Amino acid sequence: MIVLIAAAVIWLALVATRRRVPMLIASAILAGAWLWSAAATPPLSKAAALPPQSITKGSCASLEPGMTADKVKKHMGAPDETRADEETRGPGATILIYRNSRCAVHLLDERVEFVD
Repeated sequence: MIVLIAAAVIWLALVATRRRVPMLIASAILAGAWLWSAAATPPLSKAAALPPQSITKGSCASLEPGMTADKVKKHMGAPDETRADEETRGPGATILIYRNSRCAVHLLDERVEFVD
């Protein structure tokens, strides 16, 4: 990047002199520096090019307390992860985690209790 900036400054200085040969040489140096800096730029990471792991159909904002787990799955699609939450909230408590929507649906006895 520094080489590209330096070549651009030299090119601008030579353009101001209005001399043809030094300006052409500086243009070639500027083009070479630009190509060199473009080749030195690292490519995008593979993770950025991957498609999302799952595609949700709806939004967690539209879920309401009391909805059944089947309606949630029909509305949102299959969860990325399902966790048992019986130690914290008691028997029948589970969490449906949707990573792309960045929300967690807390179920108690197969009904929505609240949404994070």
